[in-house]
Amino acid sequence: MLSYWEQDIFKPKYDYLIVGSGFSGLWMAYFLKKQNPDAEVAILERGTLPNGASTKNAGFACFGSPSELLENVKEIGWDQTLAMTQKRFEGIQIIKQHFGDVIDYNPCGATELFSEASIFEDNLSQLEVLNKNLSSIVNTKLHFYQDNQIIPESKFAGFHYAISNRAEASIHSGKLFYALHKTLVNQDVKFFFGTEVENIDASQKMAVVKTKNLGDFEAQHVCICTNAFSNIFLPEQKIQPGRGQVIITKPIEGLSFNRTFHIDKGYYYFKNVGNRVLFGGGRNLDFEGENTDQFGHTELIQNQLLKYLKEWILPKFDFEIDLKWSGIMAFNESKTPVSKIIQPNLSASVCMNGMGVALAPYLARELVGGMG
Repeated sequence: MLSYWEQDIFKPKYDYLIVGSGFSGLWMAYFLKKQNPDAEVAILERGTLPNGASTKNAGFACFGSPSELLENVKEIGWDQTLAMTQKRFEGIQIIKQHFGDVIDYNPCGATELFSEASIFEDNLSQLEVLNKNLSSIVNTKLHFYQDNQIIPESKFAGFHYAISNRAEASIHSGKLFYALHKTLVNQDVKFFFGTEVENIDASQKMAVVKTKNLGDFEAQHVCICTNAFSNIFLPEQKIQPGRGQVIITKPIEGLSFNRTFHIDKGYYYFKNVGNRVLFGGGRNLDFEGENTDQFGHTELIQNQLLKYLKEWILPKFDFEIDLKWSGIMAFNESKTPVSKIIQPNLSASVCMNGMGVALAPYLARELVGGMG
């Protein structure tokens, strides 16, 4: 039970209650306060830090590699693929505009690496059409281009072909979380960490949020921002959690690249963090096993990540693994996020399909704008 002092400061009634303190929830609060500085806003988070992917991701400000985008075209068509890519691209610009100077924002560009000639040639043959369709988004006629220099410059082995772009970036995910959190605290947004939400009742004018350990909260509007952990609140959306396993090396002397990289339709991704290498992915080796909301690592995927590092990415370097972790992403069949006003006092911004860094700010701004 809360004391008088706690209840006086941390009130149970707010204008807006946000469930989830990941990037979706933080950006939602950020734009709510932009639109209405006097609004009373609180964020409920079951963990001591965001529990899903926001501070556990790889720190890529990206919108999709060529093979990933072309695969999306096959699955959902050009119109939906371009619309989603534009949202990702504009989301990156929002990050850069508001926090670029404090989150190690590095406009280093990105490269997709290929080992097989047939797959590379198939992607290369479609670059002209892809670039033409993307030109209105990135404001340049040349977006993706064949890169003959990056592989020898980076001392890779096993990769023989590369396609690069100059529009993506690397960020420090922890610093972005900290910058958003600090900004919101300074704007008097209340944070309730360690507060698990059990139920949301939006049937009355004031929505009621029942928590496991702090009783009930009330709000004029509740926004669900729990991404991969949203099925309890939105079972009809059929959101599928997907685990991403990540490792990072200890510092490597003489590391020769400064860029983000993608392999195999984005299922593998790596970049330098200073003179370390961060490497993640491999869900496609075991979709059934990785479609989970449980954190952890598997021997199958860890061995594949190490094999790639030793034989393909760092064949000329000695290295040691420093840390490994995992994050939980959210996916659905449509490949598009769930971001909408469900009813006047309830909305959701979830299911980022592995692109939450880029999508969260754009979708939050769009959703808040629709609230009036």
